[in-house]
Amino acid sequence: MAAGGRRGAALTGDDRSPFPAEGLRHDALLYDHDRDYLDGIRDFVAAGRAADEPVLVAVPTHRLPLVQPVLDGLGGVELADMAVIGRNPAAIIPTALRDFVDRFPGRRLRIVGESLWPGRPSVAYRHCMEHEAVLNVALADRPVTARCLFDRSGLPAAALACVGHTHPWLVSGGVARISRDYQRPESVLDQLTRPLPAPPRDAVTVLVEPAGLAALRATVATVGSAAGLTEERVDDLRIAVTELASNALTHGAGPATARCWVERGELLCEVSGRGELTDPLAGRIPPPRDGVRGRGLLLVHQLCDLVDVHTADGVTTIRLHLDLDRDPLPPAIPVPRSAPGATQNGFALAPPL
Repeated sequence: MAAGGRRGAALTGDDRSPFPAEGLRHDALLYDHDRDYLDGIRDFVAAGRAADEPVLVAVPTHRLPLVQPVLDGLGGVELADMAVIGRNPAAIIPTALRDFVDRFPGRRLRIVGESLWPGRPSVAYRHCMEHEAVLNVALADRPVTARCLFDRSGLPAAALACVGHTHPWLVSGGVARISRDYQRPESVLDQLTRPLPAPPRDAVTVLVEPAGLAALRATVATVGSAAGLTEERVDDLRIAVTELASNALTHGAGPATARCWVERGELLCEVSGRGELTDPLAGRIPPPRDGVRGRGLLLVHQLCDLVDVHTADGVTTIRLHLDLDRDPLPPAIPVPRSAPGATQNGFALAPPL
């Protein structure tokens, strides 16, 4: 059984459980081998197309040759490379998913996604689970039936345990059941928060101040070029750090500091300063299309491979990850590369020391 709420189809494509009549239906398929994997996708997609529902299937690169033949001959189905659109898991919802949902207003849609797979760098695991939790908020009132795929035989136990926390329903062996471990998205995000490892002592450090933004941009560009980033990726880094620095200056209370260093094949840059990011969904759910605020952190997520946000003792640190071995990210949605309202991202002033 699976999300869908209609009777009479294959167990893995439809369901007799009390799924909501409207809004989001979000389940997870735990599979053990390719047969389970393909059956779960095939039946789920076929049930959607039988109901004339547009379908998006997003799986990682190495899965595309396996899945493509299953979808051949089915109209109304789009296939995407999750390794591209989900390179930063926090960017999936405000880019690819928002684009797909907005193209079919008023219609129920189906989405198959595999954001976490064996072999994906472990540093991304937490971000994938955060994405799954946020999905329950971002699409709560949208007519979407979403199925997420997880390799039960290949993923670590800790990651699989979190699947039940982030999905209202679980599908295994062709049978769906309500997840007894499901938790509020805000609670999951709070539990997944971890202190960030301290930067190395030799990290390039720059004081963030209004008169010094040009110097900060030049410094991070120099570090990025020396680390081996392409010219386009250096530009991405410069824009992202500028957005964070502007945010810290506008909404922080007291000095802020930027640091950059190279570690385990990544270039990391962070901006840290007094102030608290009060909205855990900031940058993860796009503002209205006609809105001018709340786009800065959204843009940062699109430009970087991963983004860590941590607040403790009245100090917020936002750390950017850029993989030194990857090509530039392709454009996803038409967001300006320097957003006019980029400094509005849910920060609350901290009391002065």
